[in-house]
Amino acid sequence: MKQGSLWGISPTSAKKKIQLNLESVNSDTKVTFSSSLSSDWKNVTLIGCVLAAVLVGLCLWMAFDLNAFLITRKPSFWSWLVTVNGNVDLQVGQAFVNLAKALAAFLSVIILLEVAITVYVHSRIERFTEDTLNSFSS
Repeated sequence: MKQGSLWGISPTSAKKKIQLNLESVNSDTKVTFSSSLSSDWKNVTLIGCVLAAVLVGLCLWMAFDLNAFLITRKPSFWSWLVTVNGNVDLQVGQAFVNLAKALAAFLSVIILLEVAITVYVHSRIERFTEDTLNSFSS
């Protein structure tokens, strides 16, 4: 059985597969279960983190490249962003550097949050299923 959402960020809401086995033992029923995160939930998380990491690298490259250009005035890969008719606009250049650094920092925080969410959900996934089953037996 599948439960949860692809966009869930807690053990309760994350998409998971739950397997429930009922076995007759003497006059009782033995209930066993296992649960695991669905592969598509893991893939969305992994792909999102990889794309964010690529964007962090791109933003840092842009920030360092533009900053070096603003200091040295030697043309570089991203120098065209702050050059108009051969003139360098220092304010626009510094704004681009600050924006790229801020975006890199924001995306880095997002990656760390995704890692923390994944570790938390993975560590509590069995507990969710156990609690759910216990609620039926009470």
